[in-house]
Order: sequence, then C-alpha cells, then structure tokens
Amino acid sequence: MVKQLIILIGIVTLFSCNDTKRNAKITNQHIEIKSTEKSTEENNPLRKKILGIWTSKGAINADFKIDEKTFYYVDDFANYKYSLIGNTITINYPDYVYKGKVSFNNDTLILRNEENEVKYWKFKE
Repeated sequence: MVKQLIILIGIVTLFSCNDTKRNAKITNQHIEIKSTEKSTEENNPLRKKILGIWTSKGAINADFKIDEKTFYYVDDFANYKYSLIGNTITINYPDYVYKGKVSFNNDTLILRNEENEVKYWKFKE
C-alpha cells in the first residue's frame, strides 16, 4: 500500500513538473512576440516622419503635435498614447480607439480610416 502511494505521488509530481515547463515555454513565447512588436514599431521608417507639429489646410494654429509616445491636441491641452505598427496608427482616446492608415504625399501627412481621409501639413512657426 505504501509502495503504491509513493508511486502515485511520483507520477503526479512528474506530470506537474512537465506542465510547469510547458507553461514557462508558452509564457516566454508571449514575451518574445511582444518584444518583436515593440522593436518593429521602433524601427518603422514612418515613425520619424510623423514626428512634429501638424496643421490642417487653412488653419492659423497647429492642430496637434506627435512625439515619440503621444499625440498632443493643442486646443484640448490633452495627450493621448498611440502606437504605429507598419502603416497603421492606433490612438487611444478615453472613450474610443482610433485606427487608421498613415501615408505621405511629399510632406503631407494623410490619415485614412473607414470613415474619412484627412490631410495635414507640417506647422511652420
């Protein structure tokens, strides 16, 4: 009886150790994927191009400023975090998330989503 109990405990221990290793591998893969996304975002050639102060045509003031981590809306005095992966920009507003495509026509920034397309020009002080 004692011998069977020891064998049963050994088998349970063996399976639980194996499951822990598998969970560790899955966790490491998840971290690796996140790391790859982050480095892709940082190496994006559009990243440097979108940085700066932007205005819409005919406006006398700037509309927003894009820095490394945030969109700053001049009129609202508000910063919003964003990410740029490939040519897709995601801006995290408090009440919704904007997703759109980023493109350029010379020095004109074009933001396009399913609803509309808006063009911006570098603000000249």
